[in-house]
Amino acid sequence: FLWFGISVPLVFIGSYFGYKKPAMEDPVRTNKIPRQIPDQAWYMNPIFSVLVGGILPFGAVFIELFFILTSVWLHQFYYIFGFLFLVFVILMITCAEITIVLCYFQLCSEDYQWWWRGDFTS
Repeated sequence: FLWFGISVPLVFIGSYFGYKKPAMEDPVRTNKIPRQIPDQAWYMNPIFSVLVGGILPFGAVFIELFFILTSVWLHQFYYIFGFLFLVFVILMITCAEITIVLCYFQLCSEDYQWWWRGDFTS
């Protein structure tokens, strides 16, 4: 009842008010012909940035997984699943930070096709 009693009427009310408003206009004119991307620095090569985006999170996680697996092999059992979850969280944070930084570098070098490399970076 909660879904159909609240969400469905709000959808119809929002669509009613949305269609009553005038269409939004773009604040600037865009050119149909895309600009040429300027020459990039050597570190903005797609292969290099993908490799760096993979090596840095791997290095952050490898050290911690090495200690976890060493403790398992030496029969010193800790809270393995808790540590693995912590390593997973560190991996996600590191991948997000690397992707943001490399996309920032690409946008600063006026490469407007940043979204493709953002998917492959981490």
